[in-house]
Amino acid sequence: MDWFGTGDAVENGKKEARSKTSRTAKTKTPPQHAEQSKDEPAYDLVDDRDRIKTVSEISSVISRLLDIDALKDLWVEGEITNHRPHPSGHLYFSLAEIKRGETYVIQAVMWKSYARELGFEPKNGDRVRLYGSVEVYEPHGKYQFTARDIVPCGQGDKHLLVAKWKEQLYREGIFDDDHKKPIPKFPEKVGVVTAAGGAARRDIENIISRRFPVEIILSPAPVQGDNAHTEIAQAIRRIDGMVDVIIVGRCGGSFEDLFEFNHPEVVMAVYNCKTPIISAVGHQIDTTLCDFAADISAPTPSAAAELAVPDIAELLKELAYLRKNLVNSLETRFEREHAELENLRLRLRPNRLAKIINTRQETAAQLALRLRNAITQKLRNERAELNLLKTGLELGNPKLPLKKGYCMVTAGGHIIRTVKDLKIDTEISIELADGTADAKVTKITEKK
Repeated sequence: MDWFGTGDAVENGKKEARSKTSRTAKTKTPPQHAEQSKDEPAYDLVDDRDRIKTVSEISSVISRLLDIDALKDLWVEGEITNHRPHPSGHLYFSLAEIKRGETYVIQAVMWKSYARELGFEPKNGDRVRLYGSVEVYEPHGKYQFTARDIVPCGQGDKHLLVAKWKEQLYREGIFDDDHKKPIPKFPEKVGVVTAAGGAARRDIENIISRRFPVEIILSPAPVQGDNAHTEIAQAIRRIDGMVDVIIVGRCGGSFEDLFEFNHPEVVMAVYNCKTPIISAVGHQIDTTLCDFAADISAPTPSAAAELAVPDIAELLKELAYLRKNLVNSLETRFEREHAELENLRLRLRPNRLAKIINTRQETAAQLALRLRNAITQKLRNERAELNLLKTGLELGNPKLPLKKGYCMVTAGGHIIRTVKDLKIDTEISIELADGTADAKVTKITEKK
């Protein structure tokens, strides 16, 4: 979260002396607000609306408008979210409330001089009452609730709801490992369920194109906001069966941002999906119920892409390693057999076993010749198989035909395979080997 101002600078700048009375006292001392300088002009945005205003003027007016008694020395109740420890000792978090299906959020802060006197450690999901004032940090034009006291009330509504869902789904066996499906080692198509313009989509596409270029099919859905869970579930069902593996997720965010991935509708869509699913919601520290239901959970969308496809470079390296081991094994066996034969020859007396020795020598020569031929043929076969695998990997690259003069046409993020997918005035994107071009369909001619 973009917290404004540095905690030490703001706290030291206020120079407030905290009351040493009991924290349970009803009377609180509000922070002092700096008075407007005599040299600073009093701008009237209504009467002086024709003059071009500066950003500082607007912020100054907003600050004065919010500098009212109704926003000072008051109690406010809500749920702590987006709280992470800060090395300075200050507490930065959000206070949230669910009302009529909407989530209302205000940024809040408690400076360390007050935080160190708290009798408990606030954490995400706690329902609390804050005592303090609404203040404005003019350089950023933002407001926040500056708390001087925090009183716990219990766990927040959303966290309690997620806990209830988790317990119910767990009892129903939705999270059991028996339902987990294996991820295919060499997928040909990868499905992605995320926001069409989100960073998660770009991360996944970049990783897959670099590691193991395969066809990526996007099933877009909003990843936060009211009713986003319904569209996420629909996007999963829409792409099920069309691909070999599905990545469901988004980049990081607050508890509210990731809340839709906790909804039972999303969890059941993941559970009932016939295609293996990799869940990648948020960052490493984030966990949602969708992660528990998925066949495998990744800490980030980029990590999910790495789990979905192998690395061509690593595959080629492994093939080379196996070839080297095979050659070394054959050569070692040949040397061992030859050494044993020489040892037997030295131990036998020539006058009694000359004929046997000659026979053994002829046999050894034949075996050596056959072994050399076998090694040569084996190396040829391995080299041919290696070249065949390399050729197959290169031919599987969807970008390869572009270098031969072909192009790939897409519309709305989908690949166009037939003129039946086009209409007049459809905007299309033409990808060539060295770039892309945008065009609009003016005429369609279908082959008879």
